[in-house]
Amino acid sequence: MNFISVLTSLLCWTSSQVLPAGLTVSPSRSQFFEGTSVSLSCEEDNSSAGWTVRRNTTRRTRTQCDEWGTSAGSTCNITPMLTDDTGVYWCESREGAASSSIQLTVSGKIRLWS
Repeated sequence: MNFISVLTSLLCWTSSQVLPAGLTVSPSRSQFFEGTSVSLSCEEDNSSAGWTVRRNTTRRTRTQCDEWGTSAGSTCNITPMLTDDTGVYWCESREGAASSSIQLTVSGKIRLWS
């Protein structure tokens, strides 16, 4: 097998692989206050992979958006956020591939005294 054949085979193999989706958090931060909202989206390289947002919290592990947020395709919205929403979030495909994760922290509401 010559060099060109090997290179072509590698390029075809690499381009056919399903790459993990990236998790996008909007607004783009990792610390929130109770009562605010967040949108978590799986930026998909391959929409047929069926990416969904999952999380681990102190109460439950590997739960999907339908159990704690509002799902719209590969986007999950949490409105309003509560301190129980503190945890690690990531995207996962039907086949089990996972994106990198992010830790989100939700603090209690700010109280202003007059």
